[in-house]
Amino acid sequence: MSGRLARGVLAGVAGTAAMAATGRAYREIHAWRRGISPEDITEILDYDQSDHVVVAASTVLQRVTGWAPRSPEARHVLFWVVHWGYGSVVGAAHAELRHRLGGEPAAGTAFFVGCEVMALGLFPVVGGTPVPWRWGARLLTVSVVQHAVYAGTVAATDALLDRRER
Repeated sequence: MSGRLARGVLAGVAGTAAMAATGRAYREIHAWRRGISPEDITEILDYDQSDHVVVAASTVLQRVTGWAPRSPEARHVLFWVVHWGYGSVVGAAHAELRHRLGGEPAAGTAFFVGCEVMALGLFPVVGGTPVPWRWGARLLTVSVVQHAVYAGTVAATDALLDRRER
């Protein structure tokens, strides 16, 4: 694995961790304001941290392999595999963009836009969500903020790892 690719994957891990942490914090604040436990929240706060991830992954798995998870346990495992696997691997795209576009802010901006476009496109196509213009202001805002956290963390981590590598 090339240094650039490895650096991008590690940056993707950091971005995924940041996105998961801010998503959890948002869920806890939302629950606290309503006086309930975070586990008692029934509405979707963020499509990236919902069952729609499993729906999308299951749709693709079913089409490609003919198999999709059925049990709650298998669906839970699939969510975490997709969340961490996809988030980590996509980070490699930033490292390549940084190389091809000559650094920041072009690479980070292109990466953020690409991530947001994928989220707005993939969830309605294979994840069973409404089209983005029907998400409402709150869900759109959360999506943009979450992907900005992810992309910003990926870009910062990639730059830090690149400096250390040199």
